[in-house]
Amino acid sequence: MFIIKILISFLSLNFLLAECSDLNYDLCLYYQDFCEWNQDINQCQDIGGSGDDDFNDNFDLSCVPFNQIDPIPLNTTEYADMCIEHVGIPPEVDCGEGIEIPIYVNGQYVFDDQPPGQCDHTDFKGGCYRGSTVSRIQGTDEFGNLMPHVVWVYFCRSAGASALASGIVSVQMIGYNMQTGATCFFESPDAVGDLTQSQYLYFDENGILDGELPGYGTEEFNQVFHSPAVSQTNCISCHTSDPFIHDPWLDGARLPEDPSQPVVPELASTELPYFAVGGYGSQWDNRSIHIPGNNCLSCHRSSMELAYDTFDQLGHVTINNFMPPYNPGSLSDDYIELIDCWLNNPNNTDNCYWLVPPGGGCETEIFDLNIGDLNGDSIINVSDIVILVSYVLNEEYFSDGDINEDGLLNIQDIIMVLDIIIN
Repeated sequence: MFIIKILISFLSLNFLLAECSDLNYDLCLYYQDFCEWNQDINQCQDIGGSGDDDFNDNFDLSCVPFNQIDPIPLNTTEYADMCIEHVGIPPEVDCGEGIEIPIYVNGQYVFDDQPPGQCDHTDFKGGCYRGSTVSRIQGTDEFGNLMPHVVWVYFCRSAGASALASGIVSVQMIGYNMQTGATCFFESPDAVGDLTQSQYLYFDENGILDGELPGYGTEEFNQVFHSPAVSQTNCISCHTSDPFIHDPWLDGARLPEDPSQPVVPELASTELPYFAVGGYGSQWDNRSIHIPGNNCLSCHRSSMELAYDTFDQLGHVTINNFMPPYNPGSLSDDYIELIDCWLNNPNNTDNCYWLVPPGGGCETEIFDLNIGDLNGDSIINVSDIVILVSYVLNEEYFSDGDINEDGLLNIQDIIMVLDIIIN
């Protein structure tokens, strides 16, 4: 029995230090709560990594951003070419130019890797490795002109010196257009077991990841980065609320010119435009759950696969320990409300709906939300308020405008529709 416990502990530790893509078939099945085996590419991958046909079959979108229906191509350069008009040229990655993600123990900066779970803020797998860096870069178009509305973030993730010596390292980058919401994701090839990036990276004399990766326009660019189509990963299944994920570990990297800001942009907003270039053509499910009046959703959209299925389930980073930032844990009841809807599905939950964010010329779309949608366009906005005011002034009754279901249409219903729109 003792030997079995040791084996289970060893397997669990190895999973915390690995991606699903690092696992063989047997281990992939063992961690079926987090990973699934993709027969097409003979590779283990994160659950939900192959898109969601159910979304496309059962939800009739009234608008597709820029009417773009082409899928994400397999070739990295072709994917970059698809993205250029939206987010410009992918930046050249220099991990040594990034800002270090510091590791602290009892508030003290440490210079060496710490055992898993033994630092103040671990990464989401419990790691306490020094040397990871993150960079924020302004976008440029194909002619070299600055694109002030485009921001790129690239992330050089360390798993320790011994891991790098074995070829294990991961660099990803994301480009985001703040005006249109267009977003592109460039993945590390370790997602499919390719360890090419490690050939270009090393630790500097301070133990920080360094090294430059080949840029756009070179043949090597196609090897050091993969398009999401290669690993068949739906990036926005985790990056649901906006392009950039935050947790206390990652947000330890601060802008040198303004330490009040993390390097990874804080863009939280319920109306932030957001869509993945090629995502609709690749049948990516970009729904999030929406509950009118939920306080968690007063600042941002929900990202429940990341928050509940990943952070909370692994247990190294738990949402109520750092959200909301001004008073962690104070909205736990609202978070439980989101979890209940997530587990039961909005189709089976009262007052909970699927929401698709705005972007690319499309407005926010909330499915099956009839209360407050007086003109039947699946969107609750100022047009519905105008109609409701007309009903109230003419003393007419319409059930979809009776938000509090008291049998009357009056100023209370108007205020409640306003609250739905604001939230």
